[in-house]
Amino acid sequence: MASNVNPSKFDFFVNFIKNVFLGETVNYKNTTYKLSPTLVTPYDFLKKIENPLSQYERLLSELDKDFKATAKTEMYRTDRGWISQGIAKNIIKKIDVDEKTYLIPILSSPSIGIDTSGMNNKSSVILVCCLDNTEGGIVFLEKHLGISKSGRRNEHKWNKLNKSNRAQVIDNLNLLLNISSCGLLAIHTNVLVSPVGSLINAFRDLIDGCFTGYENMPTQPQNVREGLRQTFFDMCNNTPIHCDPDFRPLSRDKIVRVLVRTLSKRDERLRPCVPLHVTLESHESRPIQIADIIAGVISLKIRNNNQLAPLSYLYFDNRKINRKARRKGKFAKAYYWFKINS
Repeated sequence: MASNVNPSKFDFFVNFIKNVFLGETVNYKNTTYKLSPTLVTPYDFLKKIENPLSQYERLLSELDKDFKATAKTEMYRTDRGWISQGIAKNIIKKIDVDEKTYLIPILSSPSIGIDTSGMNNKSSVILVCCLDNTEGGIVFLEKHLGISKSGRRNEHKWNKLNKSNRAQVIDNLNLLLNISSCGLLAIHTNVLVSPVGSLINAFRDLIDGCFTGYENMPTQPQNVREGLRQTFFDMCNNTPIHCDPDFRPLSRDKIVRVLVRTLSKRDERLRPCVPLHVTLESHESRPIQIADIIAGVISLKIRNNNQLAPLSYLYFDNRKINRKARRKGKFAKAYYWFKINS
């Protein structure tokens, strides 16, 4: 972001957001600023700073008056404003967390991470994490929260985090979700532990049960539940899906196929079904590592009977668990989350 390059004001705007988020060293007006990783807000470009307290505030105070004046009128224009352009070009995303708005750079293409988090071998949380900015999530964990990789395989893994790092992730779950993801589906269940009947059918019915049974749940009627299914299908279909090998003896590619086909309702004439399985191990896959961390937080919250906010409860159709399994105490509870587009 050197000043002698003279990029357009819009290009400067989006590069500024990226440089600050990454905490890079920036040269501007022949001055070097060593930035700490910071989340940029739109207001940052407009506020007056008389006594800068950080390198970032020093940089903001030095921004050209002409740029700030243009930003004041151009950032929020409908459709053609800088923020709208950045979102349309998929180079930034706008997130709203705790009544604050942040502008986040998009650092990677969409993907899906599937992982589970066990709970004392009695049940587990199955997580389908729809990621629109995996690398943004990794940067947030490493540079903003100071959480490094660990373990023999040098990966981000919930069960390798110490108490302090876990607390950091829990406190910042809403930010991590909004920065890295656009949606998730979480199922707390013991159906896959010593399953009654076919394991693959049990997995299929767990997915299907999240979106059927609308006649028994007035607050989530058919159009709502079908809309949720459609949204998850749109996110998962023809998108690279990374799956942890937690479903043995089922192969990961079979889990991916069943997930996408179940979400499609098998109506491939209207909605072509294209499952895409990525053959990477968990320590090689960033989407799996993000999903592992988020699944770990959710399972801990469930175990401690804590609120699952920002997740919402999703009625599960218990008819999808066969009677024999229900008599043996098999259950499933579902939750979901979507990034709110504003």
